[in-house]
Amino acid sequence: MKHYLILVAVCTALFSFFSETSYAADPAEKPIRVLLVNDIRPGSYPMQGITMLRDVIRLDKRFEVALVENAEVLGTDLLFDYDVVLLAFKVYLHAPQPKRDAEMRANLEKFVREGGLFVYHFACGAFEGWEGFEKLAGRVWDPWLPPHDPFQRFTVRIADSAHPVTAALADFEIDDELYTCLGESEVPIHILADAVSTVDGKTYPMAFVLENGKGRTFHTTLGHDNRALAAPEFQKMIREALVWCAQRENFTANTEVKILVEPFIVGFGASASEMTARLKEITDMLPEGGKLLAYFDCGGLGGFKAAEGGLTIVPPAEAKTWTFRPESPIEGVPPQHFTVLFDTGQLPFLIEGLDRSKRYQLNVVWWDFDANGRVQALVVQSPGDLSQIRILRPGVALPDYMESGLPPRTVTVPLPMAFVRDGKLALNIRGESSANVVVSEIWINELP
Repeated sequence: MKHYLILVAVCTALFSFFSETSYAADPAEKPIRVLLVNDIRPGSYPMQGITMLRDVIRLDKRFEVALVENAEVLGTDLLFDYDVVLLAFKVYLHAPQPKRDAEMRANLEKFVREGGLFVYHFACGAFEGWEGFEKLAGRVWDPWLPPHDPFQRFTVRIADSAHPVTAALADFEIDDELYTCLGESEVPIHILADAVSTVDGKTYPMAFVLENGKGRTFHTTLGHDNRALAAPEFQKMIREALVWCAQRENFTANTEVKILVEPFIVGFGASASEMTARLKEITDMLPEGGKLLAYFDCGGLGGFKAAEGGLTIVPPAEAKTWTFRPESPIEGVPPQHFTVLFDTGQLPFLIEGLDRSKRYQLNVVWWDFDANGRVQALVVQSPGDLSQIRILRPGVALPDYMESGLPPRTVTVPLPMAFVRDGKLALNIRGESSANVVVSEIWINELP
């Protein structure tokens, strides 16, 4: 009941705000109203890049966008006040299902018969087990299929250059996950863009459209994080798809739209101001005369690189992220610590841009948030030379939060310059227990 009242309050505030917005008399000049639906409750997939996705849309004056981070908003009448509903969430089947699940499905079916639906990335699995969603989305996630190629740069091919969404686009490169997990279906779709998997050599749809009654659906599997969203052509595709979904192809109010470049400071679950505050907190802790050269928020898969003498921290290609959401805020713990990069066995990073004549300090933040008995070690080696290896920190038990209430720990060690080759050094966070390996933050500073 408490969560429902909060949701109603949020929805009422949003409705009041937009109800008071003044529009031109001509409907063709009204901004296209977009409801961006994420979900940050326990059991939901931690969709990355939501803030950047919102900004990509709102930088175009043709749109007004409202971000709601509770999928149960779909179970209210609020969505009928919008032209397009953009789904950017996934609730796993084994997790507690939304209390208003029936209303959410009924409302979405009703809305799509007249309005526009935009299915984004892993929202292809937003309503797992609901056959009706396949009719609305065209294709849905099949958990029995291989999920996607390793995160890498690949080419998105424009399959239909005559469609309004893709008419102004050419083939483009993107750093993203190439989804191979959409199941077969008899629902007719029209493919606008596709890509070839480097794993099996098959061609998979990256963007397609369909119609439901008088409504329109655009579906793209692209958009894993900020790096994918940094592709200018993908940003254009998103905006033109929203225009098409709203059936406003002749709306040309965007004389010049800024392309949002991937920022140096990004992070899942953390606003730009929170990231800036975190970087200030780190620089304030540096030794006198020290300089922060690189910061990597492992949950956000992004970070900071100094303009001069900056280093690059390259993450493992196939690692995953997970967000720990405590029942109440933990005092003194920055938001960057709650989302971790994880994998089984090890997390291999590569540090680039090192100067052997300088002195560097490595800082790693980790914790055992769910009491799985994690024991981890820090190891470095010369790239490509297994004989040149050093254990910087032997296996140590991570601070246990769930049972002991211990906060995250920062491990600080000097980097051995003797192991650097061509400015590069391999860093491995190695698991010494049966639990998976986790890390929240990594940063490197230069010592005076």
